[in-house]
Amino acid sequence: MSKVWFITGTSTGFGREFVEQLINSGDKIVATARNIDSIADLKEKSPENVHIAALDVTKKGQIQSAVAEALEVFGKIDIVVNNAGYGLFGMLEEYTDEQIRDQFDVNVFGMIDVIRETLPIFKKQKSGHYVNISSIFGVWAVPAFSMYAASKFAVEGFSKAMADELAAFGIKTTIVEPGVFETEFMGSSRKLSESKPEYAPVYEAFYKGYDALEKGKQDKAVKAIITMINSEKPPLHFPVGSLASYGIRDSLSKRIDEVVAWEKVSEIAD
Repeated sequence: MSKVWFITGTSTGFGREFVEQLINSGDKIVATARNIDSIADLKEKSPENVHIAALDVTKKGQIQSAVAEALEVFGKIDIVVNNAGYGLFGMLEEYTDEQIRDQFDVNVFGMIDVIRETLPIFKKQKSGHYVNISSIFGVWAVPAFSMYAASKFAVEGFSKAMADELAAFGIKTTIVEPGVFETEFMGSSRKLSESKPEYAPVYEAFYKGYDALEKGKQDKAVKAIITMINSEKPPLHFPVGSLASYGIRDSLSKRIDEVVAWEKVSEIAD
């Protein structure tokens, strides 16, 4: 029996790659984007299996309309891939208030609103799978991505609690944590702060390190994610790529070492 996928942010990157790979799977796809013209070709490739809908996740009315369209066209939703998001790049003190709020409006509150709108459907069906796209930066924060990391830490936090809250209704939740891949994340989709000259050495070090990284292939990443989603028991956390696996493992190991190192001092508070 075919599944119905509801995917946000399908104009570029992982979102578009999801649709491209699912088109010939026999499943149905609701592909969404802020600019519907940017995904018209996806509908043309498979008119019977793909429905496109305008969706800016910061606009609740559009979320409601897109979800309603999905039900009208395909009758159900089995998997929600919360992919819409972008990276805000810069140092903490460089961001404007508006930039910080926009980062959270898209990456956090937009995702929450999509979940809230689709949750009654999943509860009625007694089934469903939320796939919330986080990042290696949802576990491991680096200079120049403080607010992006904060938004992804937030996604990790509410998703963990949500997974336990919804499990009794037969609803699955997976937090996907990609490493660094060849996408528009550091290109056209990135938003920049107005840099201060005193941070020039930090920026230089960041770009040097980033350029040296071997970027993963997004088609391979999405193939791995789809395989995970279609597995019998998908995990709560799914790091994507060896950089994510090793980076997250290293970050968590250092955290445990730090907890142990300060445990005796901490116990004074008992």
